[in-house]
Amino acid sequence: MPRTKCLALTVSLLFSPLLFGQEGGFITEEDLLAELPVVTSASRMAQPLSKVPASITIIDQQMIKASGALNWVDVFRLVPGFESYSINGNRYGISYHGYGREFPNHLEIMVDGRSIYDPLFASIEWGSLGIDLDDIDHIEIVRGSNAPAYGSNAFLGAVNIITRKPVQDHGWHMGATSGEQHTRNSNIRYSGNAGKLDYRASFNYEHNEGFPSVTGGDSPGSMEDGKEKLALNLRGMYTPNINDTFDFQAGYSHANMGWGDADHPDEYAQVNFKNQFQSVKWTRDLGSSDGVQIHFYHNKLEGENYVNLGKVSDLLSQELGATIAPADVPVFFKTYVDSSLNIQDQNFITGFRGIESERYDLELENHLQLTDNFRATWGTGIRYDSIKGESILGNNDRESLTSKRLFSHLEWQPTRHWTLNAGLIVEDNHIVDTIGSARAAINYHLNDYHTLRIGYAAGRRSPSLAEAKEFNADILDDQVLITAIRRSADNLHEEKLRSLELGYLAQFPQSGLTFDMRLFREEVRGGLEQYREPVDLDIPALDPSVKFAVRDNLLKSDMTGVELQLRYQPTDRTLINAHYGYRDVDSSFTDRLEPDVHFTDLNDRSPRHIAGLLLHQKFSYGLSSGVNFYHMSDANWRDGNAVNQFVRIDAVLGYDFNVGTTAGNLSLIARNLGKTYEEHAQNNVFESQYFLRLTLDFD
Repeated sequence: MPRTKCLALTVSLLFSPLLFGQEGGFITEEDLLAELPVVTSASRMAQPLSKVPASITIIDQQMIKASGALNWVDVFRLVPGFESYSINGNRYGISYHGYGREFPNHLEIMVDGRSIYDPLFASIEWGSLGIDLDDIDHIEIVRGSNAPAYGSNAFLGAVNIITRKPVQDHGWHMGATSGEQHTRNSNIRYSGNAGKLDYRASFNYEHNEGFPSVTGGDSPGSMEDGKEKLALNLRGMYTPNINDTFDFQAGYSHANMGWGDADHPDEYAQVNFKNQFQSVKWTRDLGSSDGVQIHFYHNKLEGENYVNLGKVSDLLSQELGATIAPADVPVFFKTYVDSSLNIQDQNFITGFRGIESERYDLELENHLQLTDNFRATWGTGIRYDSIKGESILGNNDRESLTSKRLFSHLEWQPTRHWTLNAGLIVEDNHIVDTIGSARAAINYHLNDYHTLRIGYAAGRRSPSLAEAKEFNADILDDQVLITAIRRSADNLHEEKLRSLELGYLAQFPQSGLTFDMRLFREEVRGGLEQYREPVDLDIPALDPSVKFAVRDNLLKSDMTGVELQLRYQPTDRTLINAHYGYRDVDSSFTDRLEPDVHFTDLNDRSPRHIAGLLLHQKFSYGLSSGVNFYHMSDANWRDGNAVNQFVRIDAVLGYDFNVGTTAGNLSLIARNLGKTYEEHAQNNVFESQYFLRLTLDFD
């Protein structure tokens, strides 16, 4: 489908609710519960969509199944304004208003309120996340800075993945998926109760072989980016009385996957990740909408990636085109590099070797209904992060960071037509000292179905521990620099954001129609970027011309655009979901200081247009079908390649059945029914794929 036709179709569908009229009374409680319009992720207080201070997207389990989503990239392609891409077969980049980075760092991701943003990567390691898509109840996505509610990590947005509570299910759930890429996925979940305790245990397994082999170009060969993962999750919810709830969660996952640069398939190596977490949350209902919550959690990620490139003598021989015998290695380094060196022939080990990150977080949150039309949420928290890894820090020492935060949010409804929101967070750590983020929004309710919103946010983001302390280089025998990769500049400071948005929300619950529009301008100053700098170390370099990429507060970026989303579900048998995002970027940063100052930009690093259309229909006799269109315009990804625009078409054909007390579903899922396209990098070729999925539910 031509790009202009695709965009025209999507925009016309998105604006179609403006053609509808609706008469009737107020939205009922039944309408609210049926459509999941009450969210907590924007302000930490339960609010209907018409009263939140930001644009929200909700993805529920029905939408995930209707789209045929098999991984996190598929899920977040249902969200307007999101860049969702595969860095390789099992490493994902998911960001909001980003530029295609390998480790997107401006989006907070939570699971049931527990941040999974990792201080080692300043991002999310999606490939080792031990959550199966079947375990999700719904996902709340805040599009726009949510730093005033959740702090630095939510600089440009926030996502809360809300899993199913044990009380929502009873008995066994089993699922299995098989198909292309030698995909073999399975999950088993059991939910039960014992008195006042509801519990759930789930196990999932994933296996695939990643992208197909590269057959052309300068580096043909197998991508070796497959994955094998095992994960176990436990959850218990204990309600000793009507006012108190204790939520216990724990999980462990072990993943082996291919890791490397898609431009160099021959350099892929296996990575071993171990991921664990524990979470305890106590909630007390104090009546009259008052309540208190205490949440403590612990995350730990361990990774191993040892790449043996071979003997130094062999590597020198290949590079120089002449034979260097093992006994000649010390002479070579003394003669041609530095006379003080004493390097014997040895194996040259690269990769990130052993790395580790750990987080402890404790938070208190209090909700207060001060008057009939005025309520507040406030809280405080403390977080301890630690990281370790010679490839990240340049040594084997452990670096740590203690962060403290104090936050609050106010909601005031002076009349039925007006809702005013204001939020503030103050954070403190030794990297940036004390910083604050604030937001204010005014919602005007024209009537029961139409709301206008204007909002302003001033966000601040502290660099993560690894971003502030990184020294990434390959050094042979602690004596000579072989490869300079990246280091952090001294005295990094916070990134700054000013954001202005205008929003419109239309809700017709009797017709099952919701439409949202967001006009925005986001101005980032002091954003983290990289410039090239000659090496200046106390040790000699094998190649004196080698340069470091230096991370510093270099980026100035202005992004202006519009986002539209529509969900139409007139009955439980029909679902239409459509979205469109447009953005224009004006940016610049210094990428070289010597021999002269040079500036570049990120203006083409982000796709100008992103659109999607999901259609799903249930028929008689348990049959259903759906089709999902997704379009992305050209993008020259920051940490990938320049890739062309594409239109991807996925389809699902399903059959629901019952055998005795067992309910099941058998689905045929087709991905990319059109032409092959390149995903983030030119060697990541996405072909047509077919999968068969079976789920069973029984006592």
